[in-house]
Amino acid sequence: MPGLKDAECGPDWGLLRAHDLWALPVEVLTGVMEVGVVELELPQGSSAYPFRKAGGRWIAVQSGLPPVERDRLVRVLLFSYLAEAVDSGMRTSRFRAMDIRALYAGSQWEPMNGWRDDEEVIASLRSFVGEPLGGVAEDIPESAYPLPEEVGAAIAFGYDEAGRRCPLAWVDSRLPAGLRADLWGFNAALIAAGDASENRADAEGILYIGRRRHPVRGPGPALLAALTVQRFGRRPQDCDFLLLSPPTQNGD
Repeated sequence: MPGLKDAECGPDWGLLRAHDLWALPVEVLTGVMEVGVVELELPQGSSAYPFRKAGGRWIAVQSGLPPVERDRLVRVLLFSYLAEAVDSGMRTSRFRAMDIRALYAGSQWEPMNGWRDDEEVIASLRSFVGEPLGGVAEDIPESAYPLPEEVGAAIAFGYDEAGRRCPLAWVDSRLPAGLRADLWGFNAALIAAGDASENRADAEGILYIGRRRHPVRGPGPALLAALTVQRFGRRPQDCDFLLLSPPTQNGD
């Protein structure tokens, strides 16, 4: 997984990431990953499984499944293929050359104002937290340091003087721009999730968010985070971040 350097030589437009498996059409994904799909009468209790045969990789899916379920099973198994490629260091050589931007062209997840630099995306995401999400977006204040090394962001769920919900979101400004952009996207996604995220806050109403990236494993806040970041113009990296236990005082 990328660390604090954020793989910061700029985005790799030819690199497929986990969130793409849940956003792009299945037929596009299987073409890019060179995986065939076949419907078969499978043994009872089995809905899908991967297999190899001469000439490539295949996914067998139980025949007669509803299209939505069929596609979900294919995406799950494509995730396992992608994870295997990442672990073996073969991702760039296994999948044929492509431009991810072209795969999203004309879709609902194409950047609304074109591809932009990270600082522009951060500014837009912070504005998005303010309006329409009704929150406040700030850098983590100096008075909060030292923080535990793993903390990258935080959200406090509070209310203004009129009793309106007013989440406060912070990101560590010392982190690389690309990582900050993805953390701002994750903050926005958690705020948009409403009660589902607020119910996971600590006794003080705060969510502490890690800075280490994890692959998006399916629909949920992490996928929303990645796609929100992309809509604002950044090619996101792995965009799932752990929710942490409250840090002890002074980070000890």
